[in-house]
Amino acid sequence: MNLTPNQQSVLLVLITEWQTAIQVASQLPKASGAPSNVNQFLKDLIREGLVHANPIVLGMYRLTSNGTTTKMDLLRE
Repeated sequence: MNLTPNQQSVLLVLITEWQTAIQVASQLPKASGAPSNVNQFLKDLIREGLVHANPIVLGMYRLTSNGTTTKMDLLRE
């Protein structure tokens, strides 16, 4: 899978604990950190199976096990 630099940035700030898109956006550079941009990047990462949306509390996201593995691979590069 080929992730864009912005998708990679979002993936790198996500953790295995639930976070809101605003929490994620606050950890990103201004250019890619707008909440509307982050929401789109999160949707893209969900489609890739790297991020999981909370089925009970809307707007909460965390890494899947595949997302954690991909994040670790990116950190090693």
